[in-house]
Amino acid sequence: MSVTTATYTKPGTIVREGWKALVEQLGIQKATQFVVLLERGKGDSAQEIADYWGDASIDEIHNRVTAWKVKRQFTDHPTGLRAVV
Repeated sequence: MSVTTATYTKPGTIVREGWKALVEQLGIQKATQFVVLLERGKGDSAQEIADYWGDASIDEIHNRVTAWKVKRQFTDHPTGLRAVV
């Protein structure tokens, strides 16, 4: 198990890095829809995220996301592979 050290990052930097990651993974349209949903003010986004991930460590979350991304690359296609969209 690796050790993760917390460091302070300026809010503007986090916002830029987060937006870049969203766009890279979702595309501009879905990333925008995601942000709009969070900004609507309905519910408690931070609580929803905490409820979803529970007590998982950052390493566990990373492993689950990585496994999901790998699984997403395979289908019942005869070759067993498909293009990642």
